[in-house]
Amino acid sequence: MLALTAPVFAQDTNSDTPSDTASSQPKLELPVAVKGWVRRLDGDTLEERDRAEKNIIELGHEALEHLPEVKPSTSAETKARLQRIRTILEKQRADNAAKASRVTLTVTDKPFTEVIAAIKEQTGNELLDFRRNFGQGSDATKVSVDWEDVPFWDAVEDLFSQAGLEAYHFSGQSNVLAFVASQSDTGEPNPLVSTAEIFRFEPTRIESFLNLSNQQQRGTFMNLQISWEPRGTPIVLKLPLDQLTIEDENGKSLLADDPQGSLDSDVLAGVSAVDIQLPLGGVDRTSQKIGKLKGQMEALLPGTIETFTFDKLDSARNVKQAKGSVEVMLEGFRSNGDIYEASIMLKVLNGQGALESHLGWVYSNEAYLKGPGGERIDVAGFEDTYRDEDTRGLSYKFVLEREPGEYEFVYRTPASIISLPVSFELTDIPLP
Repeated sequence: MLALTAPVFAQDTNSDTPSDTASSQPKLELPVAVKGWVRRLDGDTLEERDRAEKNIIELGHEALEHLPEVKPSTSAETKARLQRIRTILEKQRADNAAKASRVTLTVTDKPFTEVIAAIKEQTGNELLDFRRNFGQGSDATKVSVDWEDVPFWDAVEDLFSQAGLEAYHFSGQSNVLAFVASQSDTGEPNPLVSTAEIFRFEPTRIESFLNLSNQQQRGTFMNLQISWEPRGTPIVLKLPLDQLTIEDENGKSLLADDPQGSLDSDVLAGVSAVDIQLPLGGVDRTSQKIGKLKGQMEALLPGTIETFTFDKLDSARNVKQAKGSVEVMLEGFRSNGDIYEASIMLKVLNGQGALESHLGWVYSNEAYLKGPGGERIDVAGFEDTYRDEDTRGLSYKFVLEREPGEYEFVYRTPASIISLPVSFELTDIPLP
């Protein structure tokens, strides 16, 4: 993560508003600096308002945590500027999060579990031993590593190779990278793998087929597995076909005829990789390998997770709250026999066309009730009630032991979705 270095502000002894120029005065705490500049977003002059917006942005993405909520009393000027600031800082945060984690560690003949703990501490990535789920032994093989600022995936490849392990991408647990005993005969990592920041690209299979009853139906497909550092789990991966270059060793294009659209994959909860099938064209016996496969993927990543809390559930009707680029409306909290239902509408406000048909991530959002003593009541189920390109309606079911007015409904969702381009290239992939 980037270290925050807040600009130095001269301190006004009569106000918590920062001055306009840096000085040798002591630095203000970040919350105070943000508060001061926010007050000037609705200043008397355009110059003052522009300067305040610029200075908040210069504080860096850590300032997001200290931006105020937009309320009905918030002026239109401040509301518009806060929205721009959030959008820029969320993008800055996502750009930072999308950078590869790096590991520095030197150990000799130590249990690999100690190395895993060090990786987690330095990168924030959770590695999960999943061997017992397959009836495999869970010994702590000893390893030796000498890593100086190496990328996360390089460290993991080295560790797994020494310990006889491999990634397992379907643990059912989110934001983890599970591992099991390696099924490879050699135990060596796949030499065809390529990485780009937090993402890992691995060609896993190429298949050619011929329909013997209609020999005009034939083709070749390559399976490309895309995984990521668990701390940066995406929501959707999009691979535009017109951004792909696929050539054999002689430079002949192996793209399917007239590629259009994109290959999209929603990321389901509990997985740490997706598989995308690439159609190949022009593959014949003159081509021995894919000399170059190059493309630009679009990754949609969640921004800051915001918490929406609704009280007075016995009378709440169509109560709206907006944070960042989303609006949550609690339509009502009603009984349906022995079950109570919290009906909400979640709307994406910023009109990012990239989200059309990709609102499936809302099903992973957290929803629960909080009782008068702080106890948590988890959902007993939920269902869709409405959907369009930027809105989802959901009904969450609860079983209660108290009157509904004694509870608060809590809903947590990303306040924005950030689109990031990711360039990748693979070479020398053998053809069947």
